[in-house]
Parts: sequence; structure tokens; C-alpha cells
Amino acid sequence: MAFNDDILNLELLCIGYNAGTRNEKVLLPPLNLSVRKGEMVALLGPNGIGKSTLLRTIARLHPRINGEIKLSNQKLEHYLNSELARKISFVFTGGINVYNMSVFEIVSLGRFPHTNWLGRLTKSDRFIVERSINAVGLAKYSGSNIGELSDGEIQRAMIARALAQDTELIVLDEPTAFLDLPNRYELVSLLRKLSVESNKSVIFSSHDIHIAIREADKVWLATRDGIVQDSPEDLALSGTFNHLFPDSDLSFVPGEGVFKYPVRTRMTIKLEGKGLVLYWTERALNRLGIKAKPGEGSPSVTILSDEGKYTWVYESSVVKKQFADIYNLILYMKEVLKG
Repeated sequence: MAFNDDILNLELLCIGYNAGTRNEKVLLPPLNLSVRKGEMVALLGPNGIGKSTLLRTIARLHPRINGEIKLSNQKLEHYLNSELARKISFVFTGGINVYNMSVFEIVSLGRFPHTNWLGRLTKSDRFIVERSINAVGLAKYSGSNIGELSDGEIQRAMIARALAQDTELIVLDEPTAFLDLPNRYELVSLLRKLSVESNKSVIFSSHDIHIAIREADKVWLATRDGIVQDSPEDLALSGTFNHLFPDSDLSFVPGEGVFKYPVRTRMTIKLEGKGLVLYWTERALNRLGIKAKPGEGSPSVTILSDEGKYTWVYESSVVKKQFADIYNLILYMKEVLKG
């Protein structure tokens, strides 16, 4: 890796609380991590591991205990506050507590590091604010009161404010918290787009693991032993994701890119069919602890198709049943399992 491509370097960084006091508490082993220019990094880990503390430490909102943070190859403590505000923008969890301002006014706050001491916006500043609002898809809400927006739209406005701040690095602490599923996907996709098109470096923490590993260039995976960094694909292939929840029976399935809880096999059947119908039928059976296998055998479930209409046929040595959908097949299989 070329060092000059790094926007951020953490070198033997120790994070925690009460730095330099008798009550000093270190949360993680020394960290050696990096972020490249234009790279999107997802910080993943269980609750209480120190994700928020790490992000706040990177943004100099929380004191480090030891080690170094280098931003653009310069130590973080060497930046004046005004200089740092032009380098890093931070988006907090939960957005804002002020609801009597317009979207334009909220996003304009991001220009303060670049304005004069009066905070007056120039024509160029206004252009950047409007461009930032357009980038997050809120152009039609520019004059609207921020309190009239949905949670997802408010989060977009906060990201627009960070864009208007025009920093090289954007740090977001749980930006998808409190959002519904479509808004979670849209928000992370938006961050991905900004990273690619604006060459911004983005670090965001998340509990939406499946979304994060789908969109991020790199994952910082936090466990009790420290933080491992790599592409999500390399972490999946190496089995590293299985260390994310050591006290749980959850396991990562590399072939599907998801975490699953183990289900005890209670029955084995022969399953025949094709395509998506076969896939979803097998999923439903697996949920009951019924393992499907190919080849000869009894009992069996066969999926028949006639002009796009499906029938599920269950057959054993003593009975043969037909079902018009998976739901009713599963109801019957529950009775079979009861014996």
C-alpha cells in the first residue's frame, strides 16, 4: 500500500476513558489501521466494544490514551481547531435537537469553517450548500423546516451538512440507527455514491452487518482481541466474521453472506424442484430443522409446475399430500414432526 494514498493512519492507538488518570480504562489493544483516499470503511462490532469511542477519538472529540493519529501524514494534535474542521466532518447518531431551522440553514452550518468571523455566506458558499443538498436528494425540501422531515430525510440533511463542510474525511456514528430497512439501504448507498463520485473517505459504524459488508470497501472488525481490517470478501473467506460474536451460536455462512443461528436437524427428506421456488422451499423446511437431500429416498417433497402455477407434493410410505403453497406445506410438516 502506498503511504501517500492514505488519508488516515492509526499507529498503536489506545482508546478508552480517563486518559492519564488512576482510573484510566483501555477499551481495545493498540490499533494499527488506515483509510485510503476515496475509501468507504465500515466499523463493525458488538455493543460496548468501543466503536463510538474510536470514532470520536479519530475526530478529536475524545482524548486518546496513547499512540498516534495521523491525518494527511500530520499528527492530529498539530492541527488547529479551524484547520481540523476543514479536514474531518462528524455526523452524530440521532441527527439534531433543533427543529426550527430550514434544511438550507442546517446544511449551511457546514460552511462555518470556511466563512469569515461573521459567518456570512458568499455566493460560492451558497452554491456549495445547494450542491450538497442536491447530492443527498433533498432539493425539494431545501426551504422546509427540518422538523417536518422523516428520520431518513433528517439523516440525509446531516450528511449534506458534512458535505457542505467539504472535508476529505467524513465520520459517521451509527448513521442508520432508528431508520427503517429501505432508508438504511438508501443511506449506505448514498455514502457509497459520495465516496466514489466525490473521492471522499468515509468511516461509518453500523449494526447493519449485511448492508455494511455489501457496500464497504474495507471493514474494521472489532472484537475483544482488537480490530482486524480487510475487505469484507477477504474477511468472509478467512472465516474472521465468525469471531464477531464469540458468546453466541451465530455463525457466518460465506456462501450466502449472512449470519445464521444453528437449527437442530430433526428430519431428512428428498426435495426436488427448480429455481427460486426450490430455494425458498428449502429455506422454509430448514427453519423447522428439516434437511433436504437430493437422490432417492422417502419421505419426499416434489415441486410441480404447470404454466407458472406450483404444487408441492409430500409423499411417504403411508401417505401422499398436495399443497398449493409453502405455508400449508409447512403447517403439515409441523404435524409430521410431532409424530
